Amino acid sequence: MSKEFYLKPMATILISAVIATAASALIAATYFKPKVLSEEEIGKIAATYLVKNPHYLVEAGKALENQNVSASVERIIPYAPALLDTKETPNIGPDDADVAVIEFFDYQCIYCMRVTPVVESVMNQSKDVKFFFKEFPIFAGSKPVSAMGAATGLHVYQNFGAEAYRKYHNNLMAVAHTFMTSQRKFELSDFNTVVDKSGFNSTFSDREKNRYENVISGNMQLGEALGITGTPGFIIMNMKKPNAATTTFIPGAMDAATLQGAIEKARGA
Repeated sequence: MSKEFYLKPMATILISAVIATAASALIAATYFKPKVLSEEEIGKIAATYLVKNPHYLVEAGKALENQNVSASVERIIPYAPALLDTKETPNIGPDDADVAVIEFFDYQCIYCMRVTPVVESVMNQSKDVKFFFKEFPIFAGSKPVSAMGAATGLHVYQNFGAEAYRKYHNNLMAVAHTFMTSQRKFELSDFNTVVDKSGFNSTFSDREKNRYENVISGNMQLGEALGITGTPGFIIMNMKKPNAATTTFIPGAMDAATLQGAIEKARGA
């Protein structure tokens, strides 16, 4: 969240506080004869106060961010059944897991590419956690691989299983990242090469196509309802007793320590 986002709401609050303080000082200085301040004078006092006390903006900004995150988490809980779907959503990990890590991602998102090794590392260290992968192709309108990658991922999962999906997912993210960092366009022909080398194919029937389109559409609607406007987006929650107190929403990429911390929180630790 940017500092500019904090500035407007906090400026209003702090100006009010400054007005009260300044007014008291002026009253005392003029033997309790109140002086009416102009808007320009008020603005100068407030600006001087904020410059001398910048920590108030930081502290208030953090409080505001925490309020917004709490509101987001509260909104997540009613959607737990959809988030924890195992029939259509690719997932890896034990069915009796206590904790779930749900990722909304796009195969053409640079931040999703960068965070994939982090997720893989935590997955290897957390055998008792179930990881869910929500295909969320927000770049489908401009990048064909975005939509095709999502549909093929669902195809691989449904026909070849969780570990095959894991291989497909990691391979595609790695190759797509190589193309993007070298500033080369990742074409559908390149995508097909990756799929073939992974031992799969991107050919499926019209019936399968309709099924995958419905799943992806459902993911997009779910993400919109949860307020997920970009990728990646992570939700870490207790699978057996989902509640706001142990749920974490992480908008964007993060490091392994942050993800592990959210997992421990979801355990109730």
